[in-house]
Amino acid sequence: MGALEKAVMDVVWTDGGWMAPGEVHALLASERGLAYTTVTTVMVRLFDKGRLERRKDGRAFAYHPTSTRTEWAAAQMDQALGAVVDRRSTLTHFLDRLDDADRTQIRRMLIAKEHS
Repeated sequence: MGALEKAVMDVVWTDGGWMAPGEVHALLASERGLAYTTVTTVMVRLFDKGRLERRKDGRAFAYHPTSTRTEWAAAQMDQALGAVVDRRSTLTHFLDRLDDADRTQIRRMLIAKEHS
């Protein structure tokens, strides 16, 4: 996902509801200097990629994310793991990059999964 797509997704994820391109534009324009048509184009592309769903809202469309931010991040991690041959080595390198708190959290989650 490119920087502009991520900026749009961050807005719709944070809002959580259905948003028109004008609403997203209003939140992004001041910090990024984007044109309304640019925001609309990005939202249509995100819809075409399946990252946003849309419904008719008057004469325009409103958009809503098809997944939560955490669901999307988990899917990206799964896709990255699926692209390597040596999953064990990749996971080891990933764990090496985590701080102690994250490793402890993963350990607790694995234990909870084993007992459920």
